[in-house]
Amino acid sequence: MYDEFKTLVCELAARDDLTMHGLLPIPVLRRETGTRIGRAELDAFLLRMHAEGIVHLLSHVEFEKLPPAVRRDTLHLPSGLDLYWVRML
Repeated sequence: MYDEFKTLVCELAARDDLTMHGLLPIPVLRRETGTRIGRAELDAFLLRMHAEGIVHLLSHVEFEKLPPAVRRDTLHLPSGLDLYWVRML
């Protein structure tokens, strides 16, 4: 499942209609994966991709200005950091 997820993230990150300056919003990734993958598994896969140097996960500069529904769909780390963007490396 992880390899399929990596392929999907690469495909979605290449789509101009989903990205902003090459950055894929994690809430958009969640929407595009739908029910194919659970929230915890998606988060774990993104963190694994980050650890493996495949992607860089970034916060949003104005996170507090995002709508609550969008903020809920970001990746929330135990440290309290909220990550919004995926950048392919």
